[in-house]
Amino acid sequence: MPRRAALVSFIGLLIGLVGGSLRHDALAEEAELVLRLAHAPDAIVRDAEGRPLAAFGLNATDARMLLFPISRWRAAPVGFQPPDLVYSAGRPIRSVVLGDYRMMTVDAAAEFVDLAIVSGYRSPAEQAAAFEASVRRSLARAESPIDRAEAEARASRFVAPPGHSQHQLGTAIDVSTVEIGYSIQPHLADTAAGRWVALHAWEYGFVLPYTRQGEARSGYAFEPWHLRWVGRVLAAFLNTQRYLDDPMFVVDDYLLAIEQILDAEAIP
Repeated sequence: MPRRAALVSFIGLLIGLVGGSLRHDALAEEAELVLRLAHAPDAIVRDAEGRPLAAFGLNATDARMLLFPISRWRAAPVGFQPPDLVYSAGRPIRSVVLGDYRMMTVDAAAEFVDLAIVSGYRSPAEQAAAFEASVRRSLARAESPIDRAEAEARASRFVAPPGHSQHQLGTAIDVSTVEIGYSIQPHLADTAAGRWVALHAWEYGFVLPYTRQGEARSGYAFEPWHLRWVGRVLAAFLNTQRYLDDPMFVVDDYLLAIEQILDAEAIP
């Protein structure tokens, strides 16, 4: 327990020391988030000698990349390639995700909800092509002339720039349903499938990173079709935090906080 105790003591000290800082509120909120996660059930599971075996239900050796906080401002490690890609309905995803995804679709079907994967892992080249296509659409649809920089800024609200997409981790999927012709559109949220996903995805280890409430903080528009697998332990915890309706913290904030915990635990 020494490392966890040290982490908790450090966070408590940080909260106490930022009282005179202009960034007091932000620093305190970030520190409290780390502390909240450190106290979550099964945050860190240890062996008899106190060494971490698992973090949030994931093997300690795999947790860092499975929970990597990729975002608009944080790219995936250069050269990262998911080590265990498999295919479901012709879409590549990591094998660690496959069982939960299949169970989710089977259970949805049992409730007469049609749910299907329409996108999985994307290579850096594929993501670059998707982003370039989005930039060109922004240029073409602009009511008045805009430059490339503005087009990229507009496009990046809907498509991640190369290196910054959760799809490049192999643990993110896009889902859709027959009700909207298996298209990708915000209207999914108003379908039976979209409502079912919002209520039940966490039960299978999936979260929705890009919420309506979190648009300003995540930098991305609301994406009810985009799911990221983080494992059942963390997904269940996020559900208890009502993360879908939280205007302050988004999934990326929790993943950044977990990265600090992994660092404190010296988990590679």
